[in-house]
Amino acid sequence: MKIGNVNINNPFVLAPMAAVNCTAFRILCKENKAGLVYTQMFDTDILKNKSKQEIKDLLNITRFERPISVQLIGNNEAALIKSVGQIEEHADIIDFNVGCSEKEILQQGYGAFLLSNLSLLERLVRKMVNSTEKPITVKMRIGMDAQHIIAVKVATMLQNAGAAAICMHGRTAQQKLAKKINWTIMKQTKEKITIPLMANGDVTSYQGGLELLNKTSCDFVMIGRGARDCPWIFDPEKQQINNTGIKQQILRFIELYNEYENRGSSQEVREHVFWMLKDYNTKQNTRAVLKLRYIKDIEHFITSL
Repeated sequence: MKIGNVNINNPFVLAPMAAVNCTAFRILCKENKAGLVYTQMFDTDILKNKSKQEIKDLLNITRFERPISVQLIGNNEAALIKSVGQIEEHADIIDFNVGCSEKEILQQGYGAFLLSNLSLLERLVRKMVNSTEKPITVKMRIGMDAQHIIAVKVATMLQNAGAAAICMHGRTAQQKLAKKINWTIMKQTKEKITIPLMANGDVTSYQGGLELLNKTSCDFVMIGRGARDCPWIFDPEKQQINNTGIKQQILRFIELYNEYENRGSSQEVREHVFWMLKDYNTKQNTRAVLKLRYIKDIEHFITSL
């Protein structure tokens, strides 16, 4: 399977998630057979003012994560094109966020808001494509609201603008993360375009990902919150993971964090650890990990479970 000229050996893909997709987490997902991992989204209005070294440090991409997609968000053409130039040496794929539906993002005219200004969206994507040799992809929603489901129209437009692939979250911007995804519109979209299409939304297990692929005929399935809680979701051999396996995964995350992150944030570590304890079978209060102040104490808490 390919996106542009990039080979991807597993159709299960890690979604971009703000405040989640640190380097250690991305490596852990890759070790668990994710075919492609995404960074969190980066605001082009912030990136444009950073130096080359600052960009490298901010992305903090390692060789273990390849292939990796770097996601950009914004609506200013000059800032967007400059940001593409700043990140292209680090990225295998560059993704444009047209899916975020958070209030503050919509108010800035970013993310899913661009679905209400298709001429601007088309121009921005075309400019991105023409400014780099790296594949440009777009992560989008099916429309702004139930009265304006425009997935097929937008996907066709993006393909014509040169997008190498599209990821489609099967909800409108208005729905955010509520209600079930509309897999039917994703299937209809796949029937109308020739570039790869990723299906995204509500996948909480490997089997669920396979079912979504079968329902939609999409080429890839992107997993967000399901991977945040279970980074092993990409590996079919780890679907019956037990307490011992979960502990190994958590301790590996802490090991990777200590080796590759320079923030030393106990808050970041304890949040990841708490998410990964979701399916851990114990009578102990796992929320206690959220009160620990030092990474070494978090590690000790896990080893003593």
